[in-house]
Amino acid sequence: MDSTLIEMTSLGSVAIAMFGAAFCLMQTRHSRVSRSFAIFLTAIAVNNLPDAFTPLLASLPSRYASAADLITWPSSFLLAPLFWLYVFLLTSSEQQAPARLARHFALPTASVVVAIMVLASPPSIREMLFSNDPEATSAWGTVLIVAMALLQLAVFPQIALYLILTLHRLSKFRLKLRDYYSSTEKHELRWIYVIGVLGISFWLAMTLLLFGAVTYEDAPPAIVMLASLVGFLLVSALTLWGIRQRPPLAPGTDDDPSPTTSQPSGKYEKSALSAEASERLSRKLRNAMEVDHLHRDANLSLWALARHIGASSNYISQTLNEVIGESFFDFVNSYRIAEAKTLLATTNESVLNITYDVGFNARSSFYNAFKRHTGQTPTSYRKNLSQRDGVDDINGQLNDT
Repeated sequence: MDSTLIEMTSLGSVAIAMFGAAFCLMQTRHSRVSRSFAIFLTAIAVNNLPDAFTPLLASLPSRYASAADLITWPSSFLLAPLFWLYVFLLTSSEQQAPARLARHFALPTASVVVAIMVLASPPSIREMLFSNDPEATSAWGTVLIVAMALLQLAVFPQIALYLILTLHRLSKFRLKLRDYYSSTEKHELRWIYVIGVLGISFWLAMTLLLFGAVTYEDAPPAIVMLASLVGFLLVSALTLWGIRQRPPLAPGTDDDPSPTTSQPSGKYEKSALSAEASERLSRKLRNAMEVDHLHRDANLSLWALARHIGASSNYISQTLNEVIGESFFDFVNSYRIAEAKTLLATTNESVLNITYDVGFNARSSFYNAFKRHTGQTPTSYRKNLSQRDGVDDINGQLNDT
């Protein structure tokens, strides 16, 4: 039963991963992100091949079966850095690979070197290495046993390290979203946090599996089944969400179909925007909110605002940071909160209706933003107003007296 479950989940993982890889390779937009995810899914498929085709490998002579295991073995060292690279590209505004990328693949390279060394060894040494109780009869055999054991142990801290790097990258990405979107919830890649939880669960299951194999010679069946099921769920969730994902910080996404719009770079030393032009642009930005009421659009983005006022998104970002002193997110939401305060003071509209009227796409987002700006919840704010005198009917604001 255990072996059947492992074969079924592994075969399912191979099929799902290869489908996802083929789908990604057919994409023409955001090709770097799509290709990186396709390579990652291919590594998953290769890693699952030995368990998916156990009966076939068992029917082959032992030297061929061990060679197949060695060929697929380095793929397990590629999974963590490849997923981190995918997340890095996905959360980048220009889909550029990180500097000194090669160092992230030092461990996979070492595993390839060791695999080649084993394949080049005499058949007797290979059979010894893949026996149930390997015992070196030569110095070369001892070197290979130690090298393979150290590499196998290195996988576990490697996975933990890249989970930490991925979470750190996502935390920076969530802050960066405020330069591009007025509502960030649907762009925050929360599905990757779910993948992270599954990844940690898989890491724990594999650690228990290794501990059980070392302590009891054979890992407990329950742990084997748990690792297989969690691994299958991990591959399924990754593929499902990954093939649907588009890089949120890149112009030309589904929300902003103009691929030629420039992006804020975060550095304006070489900008041609003069102080006078910045002031004019600042007035246009305020006019877009105060007169055109663009803040009421829950899906408003930096690119959409740039198209509306006919200016470069890079210049808008520079003006917001250097002249107005706010991020795009804070700038738009300040107008939403100001209008919400007026509506709370002058109408009997429900808080939920006001939430959507002023441009928020979720009640929780409105409550958090309102409390951050006023120190009160919308309900408390309205209740406090009802206990005070003097609402000016002309401008809907509280009188100073």
